Amino acid sequence: MHELLLFGQVPSARHGHILKIIAGIAGMQPQRLIERHLIFKPKGKPVSGAAHVGGSQGIQNQQAQALQGQMQGELFYIQLVGEVDQTLFPNGADEGATHSSNEDAVMKDVSTTGEEAGRDAAKDTSGAQASEAYDFDKQAWAIRFSDLPEVAGRRPVTSRMIAGADLTEGDAMEFTDAFGYSYVSEYILEGHRVIHNNVILLLHRVLQFPPSDGGEQGARQKLPPFESLVPLDPSGTYILQASIRVHDGSKPESMTLGINELKGLKDVMRGVVDLEVGDRLALDTRFR
Repeated sequence: MHELLLFGQVPSARHGHILKIIAGIAGMQPQRLIERHLIFKPKGKPVSGAAHVGGSQGIQNQQAQALQGQMQGELFYIQLVGEVDQTLFPNGADEGATHSSNEDAVMKDVSTTGEEAGRDAAKDTSGAQASEAYDFDKQAWAIRFSDLPEVAGRRPVTSRMIAGADLTEGDAMEFTDAFGYSYVSEYILEGHRVIHNNVILLLHRVLQFPPSDGGEQGARQKLPPFESLVPLDPSGTYILQASIRVHDGSKPESMTLGINELKGLKDVMRGVVDLEVGDRLALDTRFR
């Protein structure tokens, strides 16, 4: 599968305003999105056959073969990605009654900053402790691989091969170990998503975990309070990512349709957010 992308930067102070604009373009209410991303590095050469431990029981053979086939001969980082309900983050101190987690984000005042939006997310449990604690063992995961993007200039958008599969059963950590990968680090992706025709618009930022008090090794079994997460970009800038997935990138007509749709969106957003080709080296997933 091919992924076509354009990227733009959104200052924190304009977050609420841009969220309203993309919601209007898409004609839908933005969907709140919080994802946990675990990053893994290869322990050696890619395995030649499918792993048969833990979470691999839930991967369709065709998906597993496609994932391994694309990485053959190269060493890449891979990720386990799982959506997390914001109510599973510990509340900390009682913060009083606040907005519902399903509140229409586009109705918030345009002056709401990105930091305020993040604090709202931490408060969205109406001041009460979450109904249930986060359970790492029950987290649903998907394994994702993204190839090095094509050389800039060949197309007016970023283009790269991607592959992935849902881990529907077993132990995801055992699977990655059997697959030949070891845990490196993790982060939280926080933002909103809308769909416009075939384009997925994701207005998001990356949040880092605070240092672990107990010197915990490996993936964290518990989540910290949401407000303790630290933006990777100290300025609080958000990234607007516009992407289209093309099932068969070998068909020129399919790629052309996707590229033209992204170019059309770029024209629509001109003067609001400049959507540009991503930095190829910044998107490099190769392990060295």
